[in-house]
Amino acid sequence: MLEAKEDKAFFRKIFPYLLLAIAIIAVSFSAIIVVKLLDRDVPAEITAMYRTLFAGIGALILSIRNKDYKWIGKKTTLRRSYWIILAGLLLAIHFATWFISLDYVSVAISTTLVDTVPIFLAIFGFLFFKEKVNIVGILGIIIAFGGGALLAFASPGNNEIQSNLVLGIGFSLIGALTVTFYFLIGKKILQDSPLWPYFAFVNLSSALFLFIYCLIKGYRIELFQYSAFVYLLFVIAALAPSLIGHATYNYSLRNLPAFIVGVVILGEPIGATILSVRMLDQRPDLITILYAGIILVGIVLTSLSQNLRIPIPCRKKIEEEPK
Repeated sequence: MLEAKEDKAFFRKIFPYLLLAIAIIAVSFSAIIVVKLLDRDVPAEITAMYRTLFAGIGALILSIRNKDYKWIGKKTTLRRSYWIILAGLLLAIHFATWFISLDYVSVAISTTLVDTVPIFLAIFGFLFFKEKVNIVGILGIIIAFGGGALLAFASPGNNEIQSNLVLGIGFSLIGALTVTFYFLIGKKILQDSPLWPYFAFVNLSSALFLFIYCLIKGYRIELFQYSAFVYLLFVIAALAPSLIGHATYNYSLRNLPAFIVGVVILGEPIGATILSVRMLDQRPDLITILYAGIILVGIVLTSLSQNLRIPIPCRKKIEEEPK
């Protein structure tokens, strides 16, 4: 009986980590699916719209199944609704810019840069919330930005290649920046809210923003003209990377320290790069691997620094003796 309780406690302890491992595998397929769709002339914005739409519908079904819809009346105040809509807008920008970046740079470069979330978390925490960044965090930020700068100038002298690289890096970083704020909003709301209703509303509002953007861009006919196989890829993108991957990230943020989730997420660019070699025949050169590795080292250091307590030497105050 005691052994059964210990086994249950052990499983409960490692369960969030197992979910994270599954999430990494699921999310690693995201960039691969996007590139496959880009090769079929599907615009990145349309892919992003259908991914968030099907993810939102899936999450809504799970909410109804779990009877979490009661949360709508109890917890969704007007102010909270604004935050959910803002999270949807940020998610829309994240997916649109990241997917566009895959049209300019390789999977290895794009996924490495879009996962620089811990860097932005450390910077914004210092600037806006007066959170301290120790020497390890500062070193990690410098290394990550140094690797990014080296990567930006790593291409041959061809102006078109250089321009594409800079555009791809820029779109990837915008994707990282917006998903950072998306995670911050999610971490706050999910402290006292169920996952699936929140995830459903955020993705559906994101799909609405992307739908409006697609109409503005003139994609009226393109939205509904694809083959059954393309729509199947949209559904897979929603089920695997979104429902399994991103939802698990949000769940993990409630059960694990943020720095652990941040470090484990770095498995995505590694997994995506391996898959891109096997499935897309994208073979990054040694320079790209080296500079991407430097960025990852910087991100890991920054993430780990949030859990380190490094004493900072300070001068002792000399008390004056009363004369």
